[in-house]
Amino acid sequence: MFLSFGLTRSLTPLAIAAASEGSVPAPSRAFTPRTAIAFYADVQSASKSSIWNAITNKAAPLIEQLQSLQRAQMSSLPTPQALPGFQGADIAEIAIAFDGEKILSDLQSGSFDPSSGFVGVVRLARSADLESLIQQGLEAIEKQRPGLRGPIEKSRRRVGAAEVFDVSAEALGERKLPFPVSVGLGPSKEGTIVAFGRSENLQAFLSGKTEGKLGGQMNESLSRRGQIWLYLPVPQDAAKRLGGGSAANANPMLAGLAQSMDKVRDISLSLSFGASQVDFALDFGCTDGAAASQLSQGIQGLLGMIQVGAQQNPASTPPFIGKIKAGAEGTVFRLTTAFTMRDFDLAFQNANRGVAAAPPRASPPAPKPEATPAPSLPPVEVQFVEFNSEEQESLRTLKVRVQNRSSRPVKELRLTFTYLDESGRKLGQWTRSHSSLTAENLVGGETTQVADCLAFNVPAATKKVTVTLHEVTFADGEKWSGN
Repeated sequence: MFLSFGLTRSLTPLAIAAASEGSVPAPSRAFTPRTAIAFYADVQSASKSSIWNAITNKAAPLIEQLQSLQRAQMSSLPTPQALPGFQGADIAEIAIAFDGEKILSDLQSGSFDPSSGFVGVVRLARSADLESLIQQGLEAIEKQRPGLRGPIEKSRRRVGAAEVFDVSAEALGERKLPFPVSVGLGPSKEGTIVAFGRSENLQAFLSGKTEGKLGGQMNESLSRRGQIWLYLPVPQDAAKRLGGGSAANANPMLAGLAQSMDKVRDISLSLSFGASQVDFALDFGCTDGAAASQLSQGIQGLLGMIQVGAQQNPASTPPFIGKIKAGAEGTVFRLTTAFTMRDFDLAFQNANRGVAAAPPRASPPAPKPEATPAPSLPPVEVQFVEFNSEEQESLRTLKVRVQNRSSRPVKELRLTFTYLDESGRKLGQWTRSHSSLTAENLVGGETTQVADCLAFNVPAATKKVTVTLHEVTFADGEKWSGN
């Protein structure tokens, strides 16, 4: 995460508040009445739901295909180094706040106005050794960008309970920002906080000067939002463009809908993860109650047409279509529905077809490793044990026996599963990376362990699986590559 903070030029000295004991404020405190765009995710809470875990398992094949395509397209570019010891599963909470009247156009153009600003806050689920974490980050920076560690380390200072560093312009490259950026790390009541953003915004957050309240009516609905939510304003020029569909030859219903969109001032959406469904709500804040009612009438008419069409072909229609409800509540038009696993299954099927249709890219030859004596045996041996279930599904969990011959813990394995029928005839194969979802490392040093692993695109007649080991990533980041 440290490596993503190289965003701007060196800072002028800031007046720093006296160091205080305690903890860094929670991510939800990052918002202010000046916040124009707000994003919040309580990942820790959402990930405890049954449907979150089901979606994660179903999405794994698609994610791996996308990662393979990305690796093929970007194989000539340097790979960012992650901060040692931390994984995506460590993220418990995220908050991002953007300030500035022109922030939407700034984000679109990639050029920020001097009056704008931002702060992003991530809470890691575990409590870290802060000094060790800082040193790991600085070492990772020095490894990727030699010479940058010194200036960053010299800017170190204390703000509240956090250690704060300025980020140099060299890490930004060609991109320039009209304001200084800093990064801060500190303990929270539940884990570790990593925050970054415009130095002014970051210091206000770390000093406890932000209360986590949005402006106007949005703040009143903040407490009843879902685990993941987004709020953004609709600039008047954008609203007018949305309302530009009222030409004389336009569909009367669509023309009325376009006219009502001209009076939308902000949009927000929220997701709530439950046991069997994800509740979805989309709010349009309008100039007045009449505008909200007009928008409601237009969208309800459009929804009626969609749902009538869905009834004619129910087998291929996502169930959420029939659960959509819409109506005006004061100056807000609200649209709600619920997504079940059937909806996600249909979405993943369509996405998988799209990815499969993408033309493969030839990978450039891998750089030859330095001449070292080849070991007689690979450091790790992986063998198929059995399927966890006899159900003939394309996504199946199998058991593999992992024998780690080295003294170092193994973090990740890159494997190819070759699927065979009862007679040993090859039916297909799948290559994937495998790491533990419940522990920091997959298998300890000089240890043999049986682990569960998802197998993707398994043909129905598969009875046996052979495993080919391509790459081993150890806990210290070093890699071993085979054939």
